[in-house]
Amino acid sequence: MAIRKRIRELGLSQPKVSRMVGRSASWLATQVLPDPENAIRYLWAKDPEAFNRLLRVLQWTPEEFSRETGIQLPGAEIPGSIPVVRYRIPVIDAGAGPPMWNEGAEYITLHIPELRGKREEELFAVRVKGDSMEPTLRDGDIVVFWTGGAPEPGRIVAVHVHWDGVIVKRLQRYNGSWYLYSDNPDHPPVPLTEHDRVLGVAATLVRKM
Repeated sequence: MAIRKRIRELGLSQPKVSRMVGRSASWLATQVLPDPENAIRYLWAKDPEAFNRLLRVLQWTPEEFSRETGIQLPGAEIPGSIPVVRYRIPVIDAGAGPPMWNEGAEYITLHIPELRGKREEELFAVRVKGDSMEPTLRDGDIVVFWTGGAPEPGRIVAVHVHWDGVIVKRLQRYNGSWYLYSDNPDHPPVPLTEHDRVLGVAATLVRKM
């Protein structure tokens, strides 16, 4: 694993690197090294200053980090790869109203291949609430939705329903009618009515750390 190898080359310990980044001594071993790609993506979106400190500790430029780890960073291209676009996406909580693209909204910044080819204004994110979509989605997960996606049977969708704000469910068709299903069987399906509006289909998941 490239990060672990680099730490050994520099004669550092994992706890020391963690402290130099400004985190607890166990941060690198428990949160980064087990799943480095998702951990680094989370760091880009939530704490870019800490990510830059990690680069300085490892004595890598963003380009060197991408080349050595295979993890694509903004502005750092791996030869032969397709550049990854930086997206600033509004986030709403499940149960709230439709997403708003304004400066008062909460935003996340993502640089992930799954969003390639989509326009920023076509994307929004919903923070999952509750257990209705477990085990696929957990409470606190953030799901990015694409307004240009086709709402086909089996797709996870964000729907604005007249009685419960925005909800995240799986779209299904049965006997000529559309229904919103939960992946958790403890939650029964509900019909999609003429008053409900499908806002977008799931494009990618940002799992909480």
